[in-house]
Amino acid sequence: MLSGSAPTSGAEPISGSGSGAGSGSGAVAAEAAAVVKSYVDDLTLALAQMEAGSTAAVLETLVVAIREGRRVLVAGNGGSSTAAIHIAADLMAAAAALGGARDTAPQAVALTENIARVTAIANDYSYDEIFSRQLPGWARPGDVLLLLSVSARSANLVRAAEVGRDLGMTVLAAIGNPGELAPLAHRHVVFGQADYGLTEDLHVALGHMAVRVLGGGDACRYRAAVDG
Repeated sequence: MLSGSAPTSGAEPISGSGSGAGSGSGAVAAEAAAVVKSYVDDLTLALAQMEAGSTAAVLETLVVAIREGRRVLVAGNGGSSTAAIHIAADLMAAAAALGGARDTAPQAVALTENIARVTAIANDYSYDEIFSRQLPGWARPGDVLLLLSVSARSANLVRAAEVGRDLGMTVLAAIGNPGELAPLAHRHVVFGQADYGLTEDLHVALGHMAVRVLGGGDACRYRAAVDG
């Protein structure tokens, strides 16, 4: 509703409490509160169950690649496709803070960013090749390919891992289930109990961990909150 406009006849504001609440709002509020608690509990457990050694190994590969001016390519489907963009953006921001010559500057690119390119490959060839067909134009030996997945069985990610290895890339996988990607990756970490929400949350957390390592271990906080 536009600010200042009158409410539609018969419409009532949505409220979680008070006399204006619908008859079922109390039940919804109780259900929401229960879900909040269970989700927080599940996420806390998933974080506690993250294997420190394999997580650190994946982070080491990402950070060394960035510091050496290599390219990091990130790919995933669905929610993981947006996590790929998020991680690539954060890595580029962290890399910029490192300085260095422009000709040796690292690049972090999400293979899901260019929708025209993705849909052209899917239309002209196959959806299974939307990532693998982009690799020859980007990848150099020693560059890194980070694959994000819950199932670890997506054909387009499996194909990307195979092509990435053929091109001399280091293949990483952050997955909710070993699937077919674990044996194809040089390093991998399994987390999130194969739960889509938890695994995708931890994909982004993994990217934030890499940024913190690049920053020397310091948290990146909103300056006004720190100063205030």
